[in-house]
Amino acid sequence: MPFIPEEVIDTIAARADLVEIVQGYVPNLKQAGARWKGCCPFHQEKTPSFMVNPASNTYHCFGCGAGGDVFKFVMAIENLNFPDAVQQLARKYNVIIPEPEPYRGPRKTGDTQDTGDLRERLYLLHEKLAAWYAAWLKNNPDSKAAAYFRSREIDPVFALRFQIGAAPDSWDAMMQWAKQEGFTLEELKAAHLVSESKNTPGKYFDFFRNRLIFPIWNEQGRVVGFSARQIEKEQGGGKYVNSMESPIFKKGRILYGMNFARRDIPKKGSIILCEGQMDVIAMHTAGCTNAVAPQGTAFGDDQASILRRYSDTILLATDADSAGMKAVLKDAEILLPRGFHLKVVSFPGGKDPDELLHRSGPEAVRDAVEKADDFFEFLFRHAAAQYDPGSPDGKIRTAGMLLQYIRLLESDVAQDSYLNWLADKLKLSVETLSAELQKASKAVRRPVPADRQQTPKPEEKSTGPLPLSQSDPRMRSVFSELLRNILHHRACVEKTAKELPPDYLDDGPVSQAVMIQVQAYLDGEWEQGPSRITRALASCPLDCSEVFSLLTEEEKKPEPDAIALRIVDDCLGSIRQKYLRLQIAEVRKQLSGLPDGEERRDLLREFQNLTRNLTEMGKKERRK
Repeated sequence: MPFIPEEVIDTIAARADLVEIVQGYVPNLKQAGARWKGCCPFHQEKTPSFMVNPASNTYHCFGCGAGGDVFKFVMAIENLNFPDAVQQLARKYNVIIPEPEPYRGPRKTGDTQDTGDLRERLYLLHEKLAAWYAAWLKNNPDSKAAAYFRSREIDPVFALRFQIGAAPDSWDAMMQWAKQEGFTLEELKAAHLVSESKNTPGKYFDFFRNRLIFPIWNEQGRVVGFSARQIEKEQGGGKYVNSMESPIFKKGRILYGMNFARRDIPKKGSIILCEGQMDVIAMHTAGCTNAVAPQGTAFGDDQASILRRYSDTILLATDADSAGMKAVLKDAEILLPRGFHLKVVSFPGGKDPDELLHRSGPEAVRDAVEKADDFFEFLFRHAAAQYDPGSPDGKIRTAGMLLQYIRLLESDVAQDSYLNWLADKLKLSVETLSAELQKASKAVRRPVPADRQQTPKPEEKSTGPLPLSQSDPRMRSVFSELLRNILHHRACVEKTAKELPPDYLDDGPVSQAVMIQVQAYLDGEWEQGPSRITRALASCPLDCSEVFSLLTEEEKKPEPDAIALRIVDDCLGSIRQKYLRLQIAEVRKQLSGLPDGEERRDLLREFQNLTRNLTEMGKKERRK
């Protein structure tokens, strides 16, 4: 944990306005007397129980027990550690942090990376690169990318707002630009903006080439990645190529356009969930500025949780084809158990919002949105088109299809209402349908989203799953041995600082103690590491007894540096191999059942890279 002076932390805490910060994530936060009240962003609830006290600059949720100060809120909502949360708030409130050289993991000789942390460098890289791509498109009107861009007839105002650009038809134009801007190859690799040649190891080229570029923003409006569309049918690769995940880009937590839509969602009272970037841009062009889309992956649980913070009404706007229908049904399976009210937007005369916009104009798009059908009305029409609901067999099939989704409704009142509605539609008794629903519910339990599960009261609250460095006996032993040696040998902590990627340090007490001791060394205060560890872990909810035991332990017979370094080398090798195997297992799990397409090809490339790294690491270990 990088050391930040207490006086700087106090200055940030004094300047930070927690109410202002929380409002950025809790749109329904309202003043209630001397405090502010809204729905908790950390768990699902309908009755607001999340309180902010501006006098003390603290928050507390009476539903799930979450609470703390402005730093803890930013840490929890943005999934940041303490130093990163402090740095984010410092930027917002113009507080300068006198930073020593931070710990960023392995470095290559001659690396001249600035003192800012890697995340900040990547944010800056993406922000500047988005502007460069946009400028390139504007300044090269005779390029194929510009010709394709004009063929899409995107409103210039919205092309500018969404900062649409283009990547040159060049192997290294972006790399040359980045070099001139002071960015290193290591930073480009960390952002996955370059690819390594298969034929010439060590030779890199631009990841995005000869494509239309769409910057991807997070909720707070920072560019975190790119989506690139092919401009020629014979062009290699998929129709869209997306940024791979990086320290600042987690595609499962990104909703394209949310940075623009979040301001208008409270006014519109709903969110339009589209399929892709062009659909979102078309919706915004037509005045439907509450439109967003999943980014580079199928819609998932994390994205549903983000939507729930803004509205409980979702309009599903997918393509008018079989794939679009499947997407509607899959999204419904995720959203209905969370209490969302769902509607479905149909696009007459067009396959999607973009097509309808260009065929019939913005009024036609707005009209389609205003006429969105209730999800179950839409589903009934879909079933009736396949089966004759007037025939016995048609009634059975139609009822089966709709009951499959009625059972997902979290509210008993909602289930009863739709059972009565369906009974009237099919001319069946409510009792008959209710009996069928009970059978279906017993056969398949109604799913309970993670963020809707019973949350223990604060005094009963557990710490949840233990971090790997504490739950895995082997890793616990490895991290303990590593900490023991870096506490007693300066050469060992120097080696660890150079070779251990910070991403492999989780929230376990021993792992955090390793991070703190490394940072103390980098700050020139290696001897102060133990006191820093003690202070940092004082309020840790996990069992820290092993750390404190190591801190008070005296080395009976000091090991020579050479032996200690060998031990540390073994520890670092074990940690790297463990985390590589975990990454491989996770990618393999994602690949399982994933249909062929752009996402699968991206994952396969990632899987091959990880496997190759693990194989090479194993060879090195055997040569020792």
